[in-house]
Amino acid sequence: METSPQPDTPLLIASVIILGVLLCSLILWYRRLRTRRDSILPSTRVDSWTIGWVNFGLFVCGLILCVSLFQTAGGLLHQHFFEDETTALTPWLAVYAVLLLQVPLLIAYYLSQRCFANYFACQINFQPFTLRQAAVNTLPVFIRFLPLIWLTSLLWTHILEDLQGFGFINEAPPQELVQLFQAGGHPLAIGLLVIFAIVLAPIIEEIIFRACIYRFLKGQMSLLLAQLLSATLFALVHANLLSFAPLLLVGILLARNYERSGNLLIPILFHAFFNAFSLMMLLLVSQSDWPMP
Repeated sequence: METSPQPDTPLLIASVIILGVLLCSLILWYRRLRTRRDSILPSTRVDSWTIGWVNFGLFVCGLILCVSLFQTAGGLLHQHFFEDETTALTPWLAVYAVLLLQVPLLIAYYLSQRCFANYFACQINFQPFTLRQAAVNTLPVFIRFLPLIWLTSLLWTHILEDLQGFGFINEAPPQELVQLFQAGGHPLAIGLLVIFAIVLAPIIEEIIFRACIYRFLKGQMSLLLAQLLSATLFALVHANLLSFAPLLLVGILLARNYERSGNLLIPILFHAFFNAFSLMMLLLVSQSDWPMP
């Protein structure tokens, strides 16, 4: 007697979540379109960072220098203690690499504000928000735009496949961290990477890209161009062709929500929700029978 196939529970859960997000997004868009009609550009609640091109260049050089020093020292330490081990990326090595990138960025920003405030003083928040208020305001916006991010990702994937088929580009693999989560590894290392993705990265990246780079650029060019350029830099820094277009859209949305709210908690939470949702869906699909790319 043949047994009926067992249901693919993780894939079923993922499908229900996606359908729920799509339904909620439609409802939120309907309510928004009925209650208000916004202009293309959000209202301005964030002041420009008026430090001049020279000081901005010094600030960026300081970020690059600090990251370079940490990564050089970290590379030497790794060679000294693990010279016989493989150089393949592992979860623990990824934890090490993330810390060598994110921590020096935070240190460089802190030193610029602490030691050179006369040149680099950078206000972050212009409107008061508690964490709860920020979460309540951010979650509906995130759900509203999430299907648009999915659509952008699908269209970009098809474009890359066409370019690959014509021989213009090679195969575009997922980000290395995504491949790590798919492969699994030491639970503690994976747990730390999840915490970094949901907590550490959103805080540090929003400080650098929205509170600093975007606010400087908006004082030098139009609002839309500043959002586009800062988002392009944000997407390029992730150094992955497959994720470039969706991250470009995410970067624009982060800048717009910062501009609209005047508080950095809003883009930080949007960024955290995006990373958390992406990791949750990745976990569900990796536990299902659905073939991974």
